[in-house]
Amino acid sequence: MRIVTVLNQKGGVGKSTVVMNLAAVAAKHSRVLVVDLDPSQRTLTDWAETADEQGTSLPFDFTDENDPEVLRQLRAADRWDTIFVDTPGNLEPSAAERIGIVLDSTDFAVLPLEPQPASIRPLIRTIRSLVEPRNIQYRAVISRVGRNEASYSRKDETLAALDSAGIPHLNTWIREYIAHSDAQGTGEVVSNYASTRNTSLAVDDFMSAALELTTIWANEGK
Repeated sequence: MRIVTVLNQKGGVGKSTVVMNLAAVAAKHSRVLVVDLDPSQRTLTDWAETADEQGTSLPFDFTDENDPEVLRQLRAADRWDTIFVDTPGNLEPSAAERIGIVLDSTDFAVLPLEPQPASIRPLIRTIRSLVEPRNIQYRAVISRVGRNEASYSRKDETLAALDSAGIPHLNTWIREYIAHSDAQGTGEVVSNYASTRNTSLAVDDFMSAALELTTIWANEGK
């Protein structure tokens, strides 16, 4: 069983979208649990409640039990193959303490960031202060990439900055689609988006990201 924590001290980088949609893809072939450990925002909890109200079936189990110590109990329960955890989007002392407890039980970290220079410093601080001291394997992933030439250029600059800083990252990036921004309000995830050309491309991004992660995990220890 693997616990995957999604984090970044900078808010608004698409953490919740990454958690819900990576979990949806993983749930096609395995038992998955999503944990909302951000009690102040409750983004995933609201998302799951909306899905229930709309009669939308999420393909994974969900809990809003936000005591980080519970992760140890969930691991011991051995009911899931992968647990995806969402975390607060800041490193204030109380939040940092909670995230630290979560990371003590984490096997792998995913760190979303936006395609802009201002995203690099908060990402590095998060990695240096929380991830690396625990020797957790991780990957950054660029999210919320606009579908225009300027956004693609910023994405390339951000990838170059990650490489320059020695930060491992996914080769896949997550483009910004209306389907993603609307999903919390409809309770949907990529596995049950309506079938259109744009939603197909949105699904492809997360399928590609999930495949990269699966390949990394399959090669652990080799």
